[in-house]
Amino acid sequence: MKNYLNLSRSPERYLFINVSSISEKIFKDSNFNKTYKAVFFNSKTDNKNILEYINKLNVKTIVIETSDLNHLPEKITNEIIEAKLQGIHVFEVHEFYEKINGRIPLVKLESDEYLADDVFSIGLDKLDFLFKRTIDIIISLLFLPFALFIILLGCISIFINSPGNVFFSQERVGKNSKKFKIYKLRTMTKKHDGGYTKDKDDRLFAVGKFLRKTKIDELPQLFNVLNGDMSIIGPRPERPKYVKESVAENSYFDLRHLVKPGITGWAQVNLPKATPKDNLKKLEYDLYYIKSYTPYLDFKILIKTIKVVLTFNSN
Repeated sequence: MKNYLNLSRSPERYLFINVSSISEKIFKDSNFNKTYKAVFFNSKTDNKNILEYINKLNVKTIVIETSDLNHLPEKITNEIIEAKLQGIHVFEVHEFYEKINGRIPLVKLESDEYLADDVFSIGLDKLDFLFKRTIDIIISLLFLPFALFIILLGCISIFINSPGNVFFSQERVGKNSKKFKIYKLRTMTKKHDGGYTKDKDDRLFAVGKFLRKTKIDELPQLFNVLNGDMSIIGPRPERPKYVKESVAENSYFDLRHLVKPGITGWAQVNLPKATPKDNLKKLEYDLYYIKSYTPYLDFKILIKTIKVVLTFNSN
């Protein structure tokens, strides 16, 4: 297991008590390797005192994995409690994964079973939905006059460069798996084969590329927000075809539909250049957003969205 880690870059070490699938996801992440050191302790076989590791190796954080154990020995329990009383941070491995990645860890085992965490408990309550809806309406109405002017300029530019319909609509899947029509400014040639947008996509005409980079093409979705199909912030809505494929790939995908889809979201600002191979990471970000929703997180996403737009989709 140690060959996953570069133990020479950080002065602070993290003690992992037991290792499982989620721990391995952490170790394989290059960002973890650059930032953290790791020391391993097996509660079934190691006889040393955990406090010895802490004192000798300058351990400030314990990460414990208990999903593979029926019981945690009393000796280990007492040592972890003593460490916590000494000011050592203690995280369960799911919680630690979320803390360093801003994502929920999703593990699908080879047996087509899932390593279940508290993912089934996620969701917003009625007051959260009411608050988000109120903020959505206020922001949309305040921004609409400016947005209409930009949309008008976009329409003129599209018509000059690619005569035809300036708006584009498509069926997407929203809250509670309800289908709706999403509205955008058209950025592609009138005839194309659908599918995900690629780097240097030849279906995009010149002005369309600019509209995509600046996110101006998304502005008509303010009307989707006002009519209640979308929120300013939430998971991006997908086409029914891709939803079906994604659910077959990972059953947790349908949990995205616990909330309204958004014009921008936690996955979008963290993976602005995402490709289909990033689908699992995007899902982890989306479920983290639903689990961790606060008005402050929405504000943080808005600020990050502005940064992404101003820097043309770079992190």
